[in-house]
Amino acid sequence: MPVPDSPRLVCVIASLGAGGAERVMATLVSEWARDRHVTVLTFDDGAAPPFYALPPTVHHHPLALAGGSGSLLRAARANWHRVRRLRGAIRSASPDIVLSFGDQVNVVTLLACRDLRVPVIVSERVDPRLYDPGRAWRALRRLTYPEAAAVVVQTERTREYAAARWKALLVVIPNPVLRPRSGDVPPEPLVVGIGRLVPQKGFDVLVRAFADAAPRLPGWQLLIAGEGPERQSLQSLAHELGVADRVALPGVVRDNDGLLRRASIFVLASRFEGFPNALAEAMASGRAVVATDCPTGPRELTRDGTAGLLVPVDNVAAMSGALQRLGHDGELRRRLGEAAVAAVAPYDVGEVLEKWQELFRRVTSITTPRPTR
Repeated sequence: MPVPDSPRLVCVIASLGAGGAERVMATLVSEWARDRHVTVLTFDDGAAPPFYALPPTVHHHPLALAGGSGSLLRAARANWHRVRRLRGAIRSASPDIVLSFGDQVNVVTLLACRDLRVPVIVSERVDPRLYDPGRAWRALRRLTYPEAAAVVVQTERTREYAAARWKALLVVIPNPVLRPRSGDVPPEPLVVGIGRLVPQKGFDVLVRAFADAAPRLPGWQLLIAGEGPERQSLQSLAHELGVADRVALPGVVRDNDGLLRRASIFVLASRFEGFPNALAEAMASGRAVVATDCPTGPRELTRDGTAGLLVPVDNVAAMSGALQRLGHDGELRRRLGEAAVAAVAPYDVGEVLEKWQELFRRVTSITTPRPTR
């Protein structure tokens, strides 16, 4: 329980729905709330409760700032409204530090905090080389990021890219990896993918690769947990390739631990990532993993492929070959699973929290008065 004079932190994120950034925010907030006042501000309307539960000591305030804007004029008006409403909410919380997740939310937060005399840390959650928020947001990011006390990225390769483009203090802090619950469940002949059903995640490639490997992997099934706009096209693709009876799309699964314990192989098929939480969690569970060698994330996590099999992005044949290799070699699955657990040990929650604490100390080393209400 935070003491009355403990540090005050405001965290800003688009929503607390089912997603990787949302899970990281909920994990960090739950730890920080042990010894500080934490307020979470979200842009949704609060109609749906947070997918990841927050401690009762955390103050969650949905601001109802989400939604499309139509024309450029309406977009400008909507964003001005967002800035004013967010500024008022931040002032009311009187924080010592403000932390924002996500490129557009970062920009709005920095604009809202101008002249509030409070350090603002913003965090990029995907690879900025491959995810384009649009020309206007790119320009605003270049203008506002120099005002941040720090910009957090998730990998060294992202930091190197950003250093040439953003004039800001860049700090690498990876995502925390949650330790799986204990339990000895014999794995099934099951290939698992987890993520939003969107083109970024490359599940179309995974379905094609599984269909190619399926005749040589009798009895194996593919399960893709997640929801999104690609559901119908993925279902149609599985039917077209003749594997609909071996491919399951159950939607969002709350118990990722239980699902990963059932799996023998985990696949990350993404075209780009920031820091792939699902891959890290699968590795912490001791699963043998196949991952695309997209620009940031998988290579770092798998130690250049020594703790998992890396395949080129969008390469169906290579992914199919990796599935067949692992499907037929239980000893290889065991060795890779053991190496995976060791590879993600540096991303333990405690290690990552210390990196954040050091950054908090750094940005507050010059005393800054809290914004007045």
